[in-house]
Amino acid sequence: LHKNSLTSLSPGMFQGLQNLRYLASTRAYLCCIVPAKITTCSPTPDLDSASSCENILAHISLRLAVWIMGIASFIGNILVVTLHHTNNNQKMSKATELVFSNLALSDFLMSIYLFIIGVADVIYRDRYSQYAEEWLSSPACFIASFLISTSSLMSVIMMLFISIDRYLITANPFASLDGRYKRTKIALIVGWILACTFISIPVIMGTNQIGDRRLHEFSSICSPSNLSDKFYAGWVLAFVIIQFLCWAATLIVYVLLIISVSKTQQSVRSSAQSRNFTIAIRLSIILVTDLIAWLPVYVISAMTIIQGKLNIFTLQFAIILAVPLNSAINPYIYTAT
Repeated sequence: LHKNSLTSLSPGMFQGLQNLRYLASTRAYLCCIVPAKITTCSPTPDLDSASSCENILAHISLRLAVWIMGIASFIGNILVVTLHHTNNNQKMSKATELVFSNLALSDFLMSIYLFIIGVADVIYRDRYSQYAEEWLSSPACFIASFLISTSSLMSVIMMLFISIDRYLITANPFASLDGRYKRTKIALIVGWILACTFISIPVIMGTNQIGDRRLHEFSSICSPSNLSDKFYAGWVLAFVIIQFLCWAATLIVYVLLIISVSKTQQSVRSSAQSRNFTIAIRLSIILVTDLIAWLPVYVISAMTIIQGKLNIFTLQFAIILAVPLNSAINPYIYTAT
């Protein structure tokens, strides 16, 4: 059954095959429903993976994490958008508010993704392997794949936009606010269009296709993980590289920002020094938290490139635990800064 196009699987499909003793496939969940007479089944489901034969989320810690981070991200990002639209903050320009709102929107998408996975885990609780293909080929899983990809990419891009915005404010505080707002708005629109297009293409291509031709392949949490297909493998690599470059660019801009703040402190010795120092501390916190959230994915991606093999189980843990953490804490950290 290696790369077989079967879309409907059930335990009864093996009845009558008296001489069947060995089974090999590309679907780990298939070994969960084979009869006991089959002595060898490959690949064997990993007991330490995020999913199991029975559940999409195999561990209670994962279930709690999904719902806690989903709720925190949902509430936090709604509050960010609400506060930015209801409060007349004289210290924050319209361009900055716009970027913050878009960051909240991108992180809000992650909360919807977590809710989809959480609900699916409840629906297929204790019987996932029997309905795995039904879930993996469902519109909900494809939507989840689109949401986690879009949220992850746009969150990093928004982080870069915020760093650039704050650097421009510090470097040129007397620039035209209206002009900066228009440029920011155009950049955000272009960014969303390009990101959604980039992600929609592989997601749409995988609809009504067998698992090996889907972006999320057989990932129970619907995360992009198909490295067996050259096109999808190239897309995943490009996705990771774009994110890493955005993060690296953000780090560079933040360093320039801190240098600019330091120069301002030297030229203007006033009470603003302590405020600028506080900004530098908060920026450091942002960088550290973002790095903690994304470092596992970058490490796994680097190991995949070096070894030429993806550890899907480790990646699932990183995606379901580390990446959503970024979206859950972003609204609180960025609002504070």
